[in-house]
Amino acid sequence: MGNAQDLYTFKYSATDVTGAHINSSFVAFSIDDLKIFLETLGYSHVNILPLKAGSKVPDLKKKLNVKFVYEDFLNFYQSLKGGNNLFSSVIFMVNNCNNDNKSIYLRFAYFMQKGYNLSTSMKLLGENIIPNDIIEAFSKADSSGEILPQLDVLLDLYHSKRKKSFMETIFGKSNQSASIDKAAKDALSGIGGREKSGKTATLYPFKYKAVSEMGKKVSGSFEAETIDDCKHFLELQGYTNIKIVPRSKLDIDIEFNAKLKAADLSFDLTQLSTYIKSGISLIDGVTILAKQAKKSVSKKIYQKLVYDLLKGYSLSVAMDKQGEAFPQLLINMVRSAEMTGDLPSILDDMADYYEGVEQTKKTMKSAMTYPILVLTLAIGVFIFMLMYLVPQFITLYESNGASLPGITLFVIGLSSFIQHSIIYLILGIIIVILIFYLCYRNIFVFRKAIQTATMKMPIFGNIIIYNEVYTFTKTFASLINHGVFITDSMEILSKITNNEVYKAIIAKTLSNLAKGDNISKSFKNEWAFPTVAYHMLVTGENTGQLGLMMEKVSEHYQQLHKALVDQLKGLIEPIMILVVAGIVGVILVSIITPMFSIYEQVQ
Repeated sequence: MGNAQDLYTFKYSATDVTGAHINSSFVAFSIDDLKIFLETLGYSHVNILPLKAGSKVPDLKKKLNVKFVYEDFLNFYQSLKGGNNLFSSVIFMVNNCNNDNKSIYLRFAYFMQKGYNLSTSMKLLGENIIPNDIIEAFSKADSSGEILPQLDVLLDLYHSKRKKSFMETIFGKSNQSASIDKAAKDALSGIGGREKSGKTATLYPFKYKAVSEMGKKVSGSFEAETIDDCKHFLELQGYTNIKIVPRSKLDIDIEFNAKLKAADLSFDLTQLSTYIKSGISLIDGVTILAKQAKKSVSKKIYQKLVYDLLKGYSLSVAMDKQGEAFPQLLINMVRSAEMTGDLPSILDDMADYYEGVEQTKKTMKSAMTYPILVLTLAIGVFIFMLMYLVPQFITLYESNGASLPGITLFVIGLSSFIQHSIIYLILGIIIVILIFYLCYRNIFVFRKAIQTATMKMPIFGNIIIYNEVYTFTKTFASLINHGVFITDSMEILSKITNNEVYKAIIAKTLSNLAKGDNISKSFKNEWAFPTVAYHMLVTGENTGQLGLMMEKVSEHYQQLHKALVDQLKGLIEPIMILVVAGIVGVILVSIITPMFSIYEQVQ
């Protein structure tokens, strides 16, 4: 192989693969080399002559135009995915290039034909011709022998750059002093930037009024870098007659639950996956979700997502910037999908996951609704009888000098106490609940003790354990099956569960992994992790099928959880009937018994 210094400039004419006649110049080691290379490209009727003195030489210092890198490398990637070899895929990229990068790719392909590897061929083009991030990616590909993963990274990177460039064309460079008028700047002067973790620019709150695509008047709020940004974004959503004003410091949104629920996520992720599979771009797909959202919170979340996507952020980063709107599990799974290029598959899997979570919640709610309703009704009846029914009989007993048994005296005393202390009782109950809530939220030892106690209760404890094991194994299986590292999976799992018992097991697992131990060692002899689940975990480790085994465990414990909840529903109904009958019966007996004393006196 020759050196770059031995290159000579030649003039050639030929007919390319499309039948077009070409007259151009090229640098090569020899005429024969150049002829062989052009014929490799599919050129015919090749005629080559040395370049005459004084003739125009090709510009060998022209840099790669990064604006077209995504489209060019996408052709390279698709050819490789189609089964073509490396050099054939480079030639495919060259032949399908219709921009001013073609001359650079031609020289790159020439060096590859001479036997140089990817990164060396790029370096031989000259200093600063190819961006360093591309050369570094191809150097990694040369070292590992795996080109597709590096192309995935580059495509993701330059796709983001292309979107950012597109936004700058629409919105202009972010320069607030030029884009916000004086009145707006004065109004914004007292508003601090609402920077959140991960944000690279300050977002200001605005209020807007506009007319939607359907011709309806709409109003709302939005955060953007500038008024122009906000206006252009709303125009992209199809709004017209837009009027925007900055929001005052006192004009804030009160959102108690600014996050998407599992049921909403399942439906929305399924839709987004369908859009992408049908050829709709990611931004357009999320835009559709924003337009069809019926809840104001969901609409604002998706609008912010679209805004960040248009600004050039990846989907995972855009999700992460929305605070707690999206679960950390989903964000990490999307981040994994962006690295592998299989976003629709991940979205489908996560839709199934959140559908399972929602079904489990519905099962628990349906099991608890009946006893809570009956218990509330029983307490209401009990208080009503003590406050309004019993006092009417007290006067009757006193006027007739009836002999009152112990049970009646107890009920009368209880009635008197509730009548005079009902306000204090209500306040006391509220205070106790509030203290319990604050202690549970803020005191680790108290929270763990309560969780441990409830998990060791008969029947109820198993329901909690089965639900936790189902959630843990289902999530773990999803993470492992999509290539997330074990340590990263454990960290994600520790953030998903609110149960301190399982957090402790996961923390021990991370510690053991750092020492080189197996995952199963941390779960051995743990009372909160059933024996069947443990042995399935060990089997998965030993066979290399950990993801599959965890899926089987999750399915098993989901069925056990459902069966136990159904069993509990069957037991609760007669128990609650007995409780209500007992409460009402005690009061009735206490009222009726003195009647016999009055009857005897009358006789």
